[in-house]
Amino acid sequence: MDIMRKVAVGAVAVAGLSFFAAGTAAADPVPAPMPPPLPAPMPVPLPAGTYLGTTNVLGGDLIWKGKTFGPGWVMDNFGVFFPYIFGMTTPEAGGSLVTDYSPSGLPFLTDRITPRPDGTYEGTVYINGNPVAGYALHK
Repeated sequence: MDIMRKVAVGAVAVAGLSFFAAGTAAADPVPAPMPPPLPAPMPVPLPAGTYLGTTNVLGGDLIWKGKTFGPGWVMDNFGVFFPYIFGMTTPEAGGSLVTDYSPSGLPFLTDRITPRPDGTYEGTVYINGNPVAGYALHK
């Protein structure tokens, strides 16, 4: 008889909780929050392909030839000494493209490329966040 009493009390408790929960849910429904809107995609400043480059580094044009871009990556094209240096690119809201050269083992090296009105691109090279060189790219 003691077990039967425990089962009955348990059943009444479950029914009471179910009734309370159902009554509360029906009494004041709370709408689910709306998800935040997706951000608009940022325009990629450079279409994929190879761009010829010139630099303001003395003698730099003798070994540096430009850059090749793909979706989310860039390769700096050099002459014989270095076949390329690989980096990952990230577009910025202002239209610039930032390159991180960590994948090539150069975590201190970054650059920023900005489109010019004439269809060419202007870039700045940074070492540890300090600008050290400039360059220009064109098709």
